[in-house]
Amino acid sequence: MGSELALSAIGLVIQAAALLVFPFAVLAASCRAINAVQDCQLPATPYIELLSLTVGAFAGGIILWTNVHVGLLDPGEIFRKDGPWDMGFGQFLAGPANPFAYDLSAILVWPFSGRLPSLAGLAVLVLGGAVFYVPVLTYRTRRAFANGLRNVVILFWGAYATVYLFFYTGWLANKLNFWIFLLLLVVVGMRRRSERVVLKIN
Repeated sequence: MGSELALSAIGLVIQAAALLVFPFAVLAASCRAINAVQDCQLPATPYIELLSLTVGAFAGGIILWTNVHVGLLDPGEIFRKDGPWDMGFGQFLAGPANPFAYDLSAILVWPFSGRLPSLAGLAVLVLGGAVFYVPVLTYRTRRAFANGLRNVVILFWGAYATVYLFFYTGWLANKLNFWIFLLLLVVVGMRRRSERVVLKIN
């Protein structure tokens, strides 16, 4: 029994670590691929990358708002066995981790559909265009084009990561179940201890 519990815990740690690393590995690989073809650094790089990430996170928030039913956030649903958050590793990758599983109509609409994106979605499109076109039109070089392309990648990643990490948090809470409260107590205790150490040093 003890060995089965230990193996289960080890398996959960491996799965949780793999799922946590996955979106960051995708971003790193994408940016490295662009940089391998053309260096992307421009004077405004850190600021426009931060803007791209912020716009992406905002887009992710819109996607969550339009796709997630508030009932899913009920603690009873989060921790319920066989509930919506109780997913296996493969189910998570095929479901919440699949960017094609969401309704994006609040931001993107099909041409000639007669629909318009929401005002928030329109803001995402305008700012998304800006993070690409501003460096391209300002510098008019291959490096500027690569920079704009990477900004778009970061924007899309920001949207994806916002949705992904939201569901990852719920999935992890479901897997940890009541152990999550023990973990929170440990974290709070460590934080209080570190604050005491800082006070003594000061």
